[in-house]
Amino acid sequence: MAFTVVNGWTVPGFTHGRELGDGATGRVVLAVDDLTSTKVAIKYLDGALCADEVFLTRFRTAARSLSQLEDPNVVDLYDFVETPDGAAIVMQYVEGVSLRHVLAVQGPTGPLAALSLFGGVLLGLAAVHEHAVFVHGALRPGNIMIDGEGNARLTDFGTSSAGTVAQSGPPYAAPELWDGASVTVATDLYAATAVFYECLTGQPPFAGRNMARLHREAPIPADEVPGPLRDLIHRGLAKDPERRPASAADYLAALEEAAVSAYGPSWEAQGRGRVTELAAQAALQPEPPKPKPARSSGRNPIVASGARGAGSRTRWAVPAIAALAVVIAGISAATLLTGDAKEPPAEPTSAQQVSSPQPTLPAGGVDPGPLIARIDQAVTQAPGALFTYRQSGCCGFPVAGKGTLGVVPGGPPSYTLTLSGTGAARKPVRAVIVQNRLYVRAGKTWRSSPLGGRGYPALADQVRAGSSVVNLTALLRSATKLRQTTSNRSGVIYEGAAPAAALARSPGVGPMYSRMAQATGAQEIAFAVKLDAEHRPIKFWVRAGAENGRNQMLRGSYTGWGRKPAIQAPANAP
Repeated sequence: MAFTVVNGWTVPGFTHGRELGDGATGRVVLAVDDLTSTKVAIKYLDGALCADEVFLTRFRTAARSLSQLEDPNVVDLYDFVETPDGAAIVMQYVEGVSLRHVLAVQGPTGPLAALSLFGGVLLGLAAVHEHAVFVHGALRPGNIMIDGEGNARLTDFGTSSAGTVAQSGPPYAAPELWDGASVTVATDLYAATAVFYECLTGQPPFAGRNMARLHREAPIPADEVPGPLRDLIHRGLAKDPERRPASAADYLAALEEAAVSAYGPSWEAQGRGRVTELAAQAALQPEPPKPKPARSSGRNPIVASGARGAGSRTRWAVPAIAALAVVIAGISAATLLTGDAKEPPAEPTSAQQVSSPQPTLPAGGVDPGPLIARIDQAVTQAPGALFTYRQSGCCGFPVAGKGTLGVVPGGPPSYTLTLSGTGAARKPVRAVIVQNRLYVRAGKTWRSSPLGGRGYPALADQVRAGSSVVNLTALLRSATKLRQTTSNRSGVIYEGAAPAAALARSPGVGPMYSRMAQATGAQEIAFAVKLDAEHRPIKFWVRAGAENGRNQMLRGSYTGWGRKPAIQAPANAP
């Protein structure tokens, strides 16, 4: 039976199970993807966050960036779902326990385990800071998961609304956050050091009634940690952010130097082993109740989580600032289709739009009409082929597919293929596409779903549109530039450009080009198609956006054209 959340809705396509946690920013449940049987964690955001349009705007952008980040020290984001009923984040489910739980049950970890955990946290922060250009903004023990191999994995990126970061995690909030400053790399490193300190001593460096004053003015209590590690504490907890390490990578180098000097070259293996042992022991024990804080204004022991809502073992979220566009350099048509790296670059394209096919030949002198007729005739005579397809670029999730396609007269092509992408659909799956349905192999059974939507059905829809022969003929038909660039025994290459507005109206592929134009700002789509001697497609590439800049690319190839058995839906599929 589906799990029912507070506002009565669930993310479609998942069977919900038990609740994993309930915090200030939302509820987390364990769920299973109905198509792939993959376990996921779904966080249903609190209504206040869903009503905060400023928060949601940056959240949407950040989700796209984090979904493309793959790092063993960062929990994978699969999807950010918004509906009129609410918003939710679908993320990787990590088998393990939170560092908060380990500290609450086991107490201090010891220096070797603390160094191993600190190193993992810094590795995760380095990946986030350097590759995704955003910061965590909410780092504390409750947002660090420890998996079965002893890896520290960061979760719960930036769910605090603007201006509430310090109050949401007081023991870990840098001095400048109490003055209203924005989260930065320096504030992340301060929080990471406070967590490191807590691993060493069993409590954060500062605790009491006036947390803001303590963080701003109280001496750094480095004397309570082992001598060889005191310099790391002083650097990371420096009151002035300019005196903290310049980056997570720099801090990690200093950590490794201190660890080797104090504990020898095997420190990391020993520390990881101890972390794994502590996490396994903690997973078997219930968490003790939170003690009431003492009334003194000095440093009092507090529960490791510190902040309201940090009790969830798996609080998930996404970072809170804009995504970095992944810059993918385009290559010339002949380079992509012939493999000759010395081929001259593609002819630059201009930004022009037309509302109907041009009555005269496109610039370049090639008449697309007879060419399209020959392609259609050749494919009708040999309506099956092996294919590969890949979509990549700055502002869309990567998609890949390979297998067999079958051209269906008067209808969309059918496929048997291996399909993969990013996020929840990163794992390659065996799939079949017939008419407008996707069939995915899950264990010994097949699961079906309409094309489109999210996850694998969305990927399948993109593969079918991008790799279809209809896509190639639509490019040729809409071309305002079309020229023959290469002709030899291996085939003929036609290179051209077509207005995005015209392609957006093309049956079967229009939505794909609308998305590409909107994401890149391109008004014109550049392309190249290679045909064999029988006018059957061999290779193609398509580019929306500048060659050396913000763009999206589609690439595909075909071999073994001929008559193949018709592709049918799996016999045991629903």
